Amino acid sequence: MSYDSASAVTTERLSTGAKAGYGVADFGLGLAFNLPAFFLLYYLTDVFAIPAVAAGLILFFSKIWDSFISPAMGYLSDYTVTRWGRKRPYLLYGALPAAFSIALVFWSPPIASTGWRILYSAGVFTMFCTCMTVMIVPYGALTADMTADPHERSVLSAYRMVFAIAGTLVGAGATRPLVVWLGGGTDAAAEALGFRMVGVVFGGVMALTVLVSFFSIRERTTGASGPRSLLWKDLGVIIHNRPFIILTLGVTMFQVALNTMSGVVVYYFKYNLNAEHMIPAAFLCLMASSVVSIPFFLWLSKTRGKKFSYNLGMAFMGALSVPIFIYSERSISLTLALFTLVGLGLGTVYLSPWAMVPDTVEYSEWKTGLRREGILYGFFFFSYKLSVALPGLLVGTVLKMVGYVPNSAQNPAALLGIKSLLTLAPLGFVVIGIIIISRFPIDDAMYRRMTREIKERANGVP
Repeated sequence: MSYDSASAVTTERLSTGAKAGYGVADFGLGLAFNLPAFFLLYYLTDVFAIPAVAAGLILFFSKIWDSFISPAMGYLSDYTVTRWGRKRPYLLYGALPAAFSIALVFWSPPIASTGWRILYSAGVFTMFCTCMTVMIVPYGALTADMTADPHERSVLSAYRMVFAIAGTLVGAGATRPLVVWLGGGTDAAAEALGFRMVGVVFGGVMALTVLVSFFSIRERTTGASGPRSLLWKDLGVIIHNRPFIILTLGVTMFQVALNTMSGVVVYYFKYNLNAEHMIPAAFLCLMASSVVSIPFFLWLSKTRGKKFSYNLGMAFMGALSVPIFIYSERSISLTLALFTLVGLGLGTVYLSPWAMVPDTVEYSEWKTGLRREGILYGFFFFSYKLSVALPGLLVGTVLKMVGYVPNSAQNPAALLGIKSLLTLAPLGFVVIGIIIISRFPIDDAMYRRMTREIKERANGVP
């Protein structure tokens, strides 16, 4: 059984095939993850006839459960030993169960009781979240195993996120047209059937891409990450990792902002702009422009640092919330143009945090002598899961407070509430996130010092 450290991970450049093979899974994962992120709240309230507050609570409690099992999944993957490696096997284990569960989430069985509909949705969505965690936590941790070169990690993250954004683009842009096409119309029954078929199709694509990734990549470290210790003892890896705590808190704020905004887009175009047919265009404007900006943020992170790149992109997105709030209802074309500009800032979301978290793995080994990328990634995904739970609860509660009524003309208070959730609420979270991320201490100089001292320690240099 081998115990691996940063010094044992080669810094050679990864081949294009290795990068693409790793990243392709995130196309399907992006499809499956963002289908609920963009459309589940709307599906629950307007298609499956669940009250807005109950729908928000379903998202909240399912993701809270998911948040807490993520660290446990990371801990488990740290001590897994198979002929396929430590992290890679979970792609194989989770692909088909996750595909099955996403189909059930949007299945809309004929349940007459509102209470039973709530219980059904809560159960199947929790099952889906659990299955996704089985794959996503080990999958994310593979970045730190594949290379120890900080810039190469940024490039690897860029490959992965291009696939993720492509999946998000297809999901965001194609979901509504697919619902109409596969459902055979726009009435309530057709919409329910359309979402059901979309769940099946997206689940199948996700399973296929994840399995392609499993068969395409190889782990460079296959042994356990050290002698097995109790989970609570491994928590010290988190407690003593100040950069990781800062990054996790900042990412949570940024993702709450993004998920609140994206979760309200459907409502905003349907009710504020009376342009439900433009929902795919709105998501395409956001996602397509984010793809275009990734090379810029990759260059910026190399020349000015990952922290600077992350904060600049999010500041740009936050600043645009104000003109969207003031002007967007005047013209659909203006709204789409502003969404395109917001997307340019979002490119950093798909790159910077995933390039920064591997650096905290090295910090942990440098500080404690323990390399526990699994549990670190598990807690990092905790922040992502929490950032989905909080917007669901926030949006559901605000919609209830302002008198939102599904599939009806909304009162002025409801329209203002929807617009504020799209713009002002995300702006507040972005400001908090920028303040937090500004305190992230690891730069290139510190990273070189950490890896040098880890190598010297491994070689017995005092």
